[in-house]
Amino acid sequence: MSIERELAKRSGNSCELCGSEEDLRLHLVAQRKDEELNCVAHLCGPCESQIKEPNTADANHWRCLNDSMWSEHAPVKVLAWRMLNELRNEGWPSDLLDMMYLEEEELEWAK
Repeated sequence: MSIERELAKRSGNSCELCGSEEDLRLHLVAQRKDEELNCVAHLCGPCESQIKEPNTADANHWRCLNDSMWSEHAPVKVLAWRMLNELRNEGWPSDLLDMMYLEEEELEWAK
């Protein structure tokens, strides 16, 4: 099965951060030594563009991280942590970061 199909199945054909079903793409979180699927996330265009250009981030869009930060998939948790960290001056992201749990390896990857 292709990585695109596996990712679509894993994500339920929606953005793994905000849940949008529009303009979906594969987003490489970072190269790792394990399987390729564990290095990518299924994201919508707005999420991907704001991750690539954090200075354009709409803080209200990212309130979705309240749910996606609990994903069982490491690339999704890593992206959620990174965006919460980027937006921490907004106040509410800091509270979510305090609640979020990452395994030591995931936290290292997120940083």
